[in-house]
Parts: sequence; C-alpha cells; structure tokens
Amino acid sequence: MRALTLLVDMRSSHPDFRLFDEASGISRERVYHVNILENGTTVMLGRLRGDLDRARQLIEDRLDVLGLSISGDGDEGGLVYIHTQPPSEIRRFLKLPREHEVFFDFPVEGTRDGKLRVVMVGETNEVLQEALEDIPAEINVTVERISPYLEHSTNVMPTLTDRQREVLDVALELGYYNVPRRATHHDIAELLGLTVGTVSEHLQKVEARVFGALFDHTTG
Repeated sequence: MRALTLLVDMRSSHPDFRLFDEASGISRERVYHVNILENGTTVMLGRLRGDLDRARQLIEDRLDVLGLSISGDGDEGGLVYIHTQPPSEIRRFLKLPREHEVFFDFPVEGTRDGKLRVVMVGETNEVLQEALEDIPAEINVTVERISPYLEHSTNVMPTLTDRQREVLDVALELGYYNVPRRATHHDIAELLGLTVGTVSEHLQKVEARVFGALFDHTTG
C-alpha cells in the first residue's frame, strides 16, 4: 500500500476555511470524520483549538451552516460538529474515494495556517496519481511526500499531547525535518512563544514516540 500526503488549502474555495488560521486565533486541530449525505450536504466531526465562544460566533455567521454543536474546555478548544452545504468542488474532493480505489486516512490533521494535511492511501502509485489528477482545480494542493503506508504510523498522533502536536506541526511547516534543515529549535520557539529548552523537550518526546512506533511495526 502507498500513502500520498497532501497539504490541502480550501480557503479560496470555501470561506469557512478562512475562519481557522492564526489571524482568527482558532485552528482546526483534527478532522475525525466527514460524511456526504444524500442531499449533497456534509457533516463533519473535528476538534478546534482556541476560544470556543468566538468559534461558535464565527461559524454561526456563515449562511451555509445548517447545524452546529460545540463542546469542550473553554479557551483550550474542544469538539465541533458541523452540518454544512459545501460548494461543488469540495463535494467532488470528498467523493474521490467513491470514484477511485483510494481512501482518506483519518484523523486528518490541521495546520496553523488553516490548511489540512490529508493522507490518501491506495494500492499503487498509479491509483493515487489518478485520484490526484481528479482533484478540482479550485482547491490548492501541495504534495508533501509519497511513501509506503505503515499501519501504525498514523496511530502515533493520538498519543501526543496538544502542545506536542502544536510543536510538531510548526516544526514540519518551518522545515525542521527537511534535508537540509531549514529551521532550528530557536525558530520554532520564537513562533510559539516558548523557550528553546521546552521545544527541544517536546520534540524529543515526539520523536521517541514516532521511532518507537516504527520499531514496533518493523519487529512486530
């Protein structure tokens, strides 16, 4: 099995996606489930970080929101259920698994700037390429990588704390794990308002979990 990791930017296609970025102070951490109903509307269950009262106000102001439920921990974020009428290009994107021999690997991770990191899985590179070419032009997609799909690789994320996820997300965005490396612990710390030592400690714990999961997979 092969995994195609995409950075998906739907903000130009759907105004709702512009609500979840650094400017709003609200971010979409994860999307757990998305379902297209027979009438073409969609329901989504996810997790937000930020002021939930402000998130509710911003989301309710959208005319295409048909239903909304938010519950959680105040300013720390919480769960959100949204029933919405998406534009046609987003419906076409969500229907890719129905039309190609691929599926989306949930949960889908959100980035600090409002994008979604989507892992699309298929049996061969050719199958993934066909689905990639069928993504609507209105949706901005960047291919991060294509790699073997490891059964346990995505199971690491739910074991991380919210802060560890945040540090890892920024590290990936700044290119900390690129070769050659494009960012340092200091760069990550400055963006998040943390000390360099705190960033180093979080990344060490993240890496220990990731490498531990990979070792378990290869020796299991």
